[in-house]
Amino acid sequence: MEATSDWMDAALDDAYGGRSINTHYCLFQSVKKQYPDRQIISLDDPSFDVSGFLASQNVASDILAGEQVPKQHTVLTRSDYYGRFRRGPVDDDETPPSLLKSLRNGVFEIDYDSTHFNIYQFHWMDYQGPMRATYLVFEGEDQTAGTKLVQSVYQWMDTLKNEVWVFDQVWRKDKAMYQAVQSAEWKDIFLEADMRQDLRRDTSVFFDTEDAYKSLNVAWKRGILLIGAPGNGKTEAIKAIIKGAYVPCLYVKSFKSRMGPEQGIRAIFRRARQSAPCILVLEDLDSLVEPTTRSFFLNELDGLESNHGILTVATTNHPEKIDQAILNRPSRFDTKYVFNLPSQSLRTEYIRAWLLKLESLGVVIVGDQYPTIEEFGHELSRRTEGWSFAYLKELFVSFQLTRAALQSTGKPAGDTVQDIFHHVETLGKQVVIGAPSSSEEPDATLSDAGARNIVHVKPVVLH
Repeated sequence: MEATSDWMDAALDDAYGGRSINTHYCLFQSVKKQYPDRQIISLDDPSFDVSGFLASQNVASDILAGEQVPKQHTVLTRSDYYGRFRRGPVDDDETPPSLLKSLRNGVFEIDYDSTHFNIYQFHWMDYQGPMRATYLVFEGEDQTAGTKLVQSVYQWMDTLKNEVWVFDQVWRKDKAMYQAVQSAEWKDIFLEADMRQDLRRDTSVFFDTEDAYKSLNVAWKRGILLIGAPGNGKTEAIKAIIKGAYVPCLYVKSFKSRMGPEQGIRAIFRRARQSAPCILVLEDLDSLVEPTTRSFFLNELDGLESNHGILTVATTNHPEKIDQAILNRPSRFDTKYVFNLPSQSLRTEYIRAWLLKLESLGVVIVGDQYPTIEEFGHELSRRTEGWSFAYLKELFVSFQLTRAALQSTGKPAGDTVQDIFHHVETLGKQVVIGAPSSSEEPDATLSDAGARNIVHVKPVVLH
């Protein structure tokens, strides 16, 4: 029995017009009424991406149109979403963007594994946010064919291919983040040698120590907290950790979800447990955990449910804002690394790398005043006491941009040394001394209960 020409009109009017308090059930009954002799599998998972799966398998799908579905709703989107922000032309070897037709409310048909499917999709909004329902309609003695398709879709959804799991209200696979971390190299992260070595060890050797944890009869899990003011390398370290991992990495941007932050936290740890062994990254922990979600977060992090094989790596700019039950209790974040403002030796090393880069671009640096790059770099590091790596980077970026602007107008470039000193003076007015450099002694530490578990911790004040 084929669907009549006006059934979808009535179904959408009933479901979306306020005449039903259960939109999903109303739509399901409407579909079922039109196909009483066929199998119907109903899915209310907004993340169920059957279209993405079919495209990855090169399965052709046809959106039905005409009198059968007069209220079919499709939208056009670009094949390269981020291309809309492009300012330059498309490169010769680059595939130009195309317009894709995306179904919002209606039906498309496919042939998959010797079975013909009509797949209905509906989108709407309610108090929880965007909602979606999917219905697979097909002929068969039972639901085996449809169940197989659903399982294949979920298996594809759970498989990472040059992607990183990112949670931002829902879990999604992010190719852009994966590509962003590919340029990260530990050798380009300027840390004290022992700190770099220990951090690399703690985030890699853990996954080879399951038997050791088992022999000690302790849970195979660990928490590492990266502490420090912005601009001192925490994010770059996270990128290097993600790139170097041979286990799945899950990155959390927010605890918020359609069902509230508690359910967001639940979804985050559920995915981590399913993906274990894995690395769970929580950036800006002080902003993620709010007073209303603190207990729920602690229960997921260190409660009754097993977090076997999960290495949790978190960052914070403000450890003083984190509850002591999270910060100092053993088995939660048992190892802590503080990313202090760079010492003079680290600033010298970082500045030298930038000066060599400028020299490779044709910028004349050495001269009568500073015969070698080393001498100039040492003087710059002396003048930039209290600067973060972010400000040091801005120093050289702003210098390059100023020089490029002069060249574009045909004006001669000034003396390199004096120009850089000028930028030091200008940026120096913006620098806020937020913490001692790593060469200084601490003026306070974490609580005694947590101090035994601290690695490389110096200037953290938590009072």
